[in-house]
Amino acid sequence: MKYCFLAVDDESLALADLANALSQAEPEAEICAFTSPLQALEAVRQGGIRPNVAFLDIQMRRWTGLQLAAELKQILPTLEIIFVTAYPQYALESYSLHARGYLLKPVTAQAIREELELITGTHFTPDQTKPLQVSCFGNFEVFCGGKPLKFSRAKSKELFAYLIYRNGATCSIKEIAAVLFEDREYDSALKNQTETFKSDLMKALRAVNCESAVIKGRNCLSVDLEKVDCDYYRFLEGEAVAVNAFTGEFMTQYSWAELTAAALSRKIT
Repeated sequence: MKYCFLAVDDESLALADLANALSQAEPEAEICAFTSPLQALEAVRQGGIRPNVAFLDIQMRRWTGLQLAAELKQILPTLEIIFVTAYPQYALESYSLHARGYLLKPVTAQAIREELELITGTHFTPDQTKPLQVSCFGNFEVFCGGKPLKFSRAKSKELFAYLIYRNGATCSIKEIAAVLFEDREYDSALKNQTETFKSDLMKALRAVNCESAVIKGRNCLSVDLEKVDCDYYRFLEGEAVAVNAFTGEFMTQYSWAELTAAALSRKIT
């Protein structure tokens, strides 16, 4: 693969070190280095450069690497992002960055080679400690052991999608009913119908021994975050692979989720 690297760091010496390491790691690569995030963004926007991998310093004086990554992904959705930092403790606490897509200064050629080998674009390595794998980017889908979870009713699947969207927050049956049936007044009949979808959801989870993924309270539900591996959650944590995977679509089959793509973009701008 012929690489075109974008390197951005507002410290000129750190940028020179990064560019040198990139050159050593991939001697044939084109390296486009900038101390100004705005100049880098403009060069990409104008089409002067077409990088396929961007190495971005996390902490810069006016912009963070996450902010720049968000803007770049709007222009080049398939651009791979690798974050660079001199402060590992700060980065881990503030962005919860996972090992992939994350480099510690001073960057070495060997570390770059290893990151390039680990880059998987939009493909995640599932967290085997969590029984459910959930995809929110594009259509909403749920998997257990690599197989799609079967819902007998579409509204039951939508109910679970809303719980995932609420990111562990407790949701009342009335709130859920308002989401599933936007134009209907909440009454006992609607409450009973929503309870039916809740029961169907629990049945689907029980069939794969994952009933505990949903926490039930008095007239309320929430998702247990410890039981779910989700691209949306990884994005909110700032994981580089999740940033790469997000191309502007979120739970596209549900109208109530239409505004979330813009909200996700604002999370890192």
